Amino acid sequence: MSANPTSLSDTLPSSIPKLDPTGLNWAIFRVRFRDAVEAKGFWSHFDGSSERPEAAPPADGKPPSPPSAEELAAMARWDKDELSAKSLLTQKIPDSTLMRIHAKTLVRERWEAIVKEYTEKGAYAQTDL
Repeated sequence: MSANPTSLSDTLPSSIPKLDPTGLNWAIFRVRFRDAVEAKGFWSHFDGSSERPEAAPPADGKPPSPPSAEELAAMARWDKDELSAKSLLTQKIPDSTLMRIHAKTLVRERWEAIVKEYTEKGAYAQTDL
């Protein structure tokens, strides 16, 4: 279950740099971004350790019952946290990167695509230096 972010802002501090499209600042961006997102309680959405809660499966031979109020509340809380995590990510990435990853549903999928792309770009940028 993810942390309750109600007392946390959905914005990142200005100390988190915007990711450079060339990947030149990838190493420091990755460290600072993760620290900030962890402090806000959303990192489990990025690393995939927080999965969306589901309704309990029906007992053998019984028809499925509607989710309980607690299950619905847990699903709604996870959905809200996922949207907040996506918002934090989109604040600090280039528009071109956002357009490439926008079709991915989960923030975990978006983050994985960014890590793959910018780890490669960062290596090239370091070589060019």
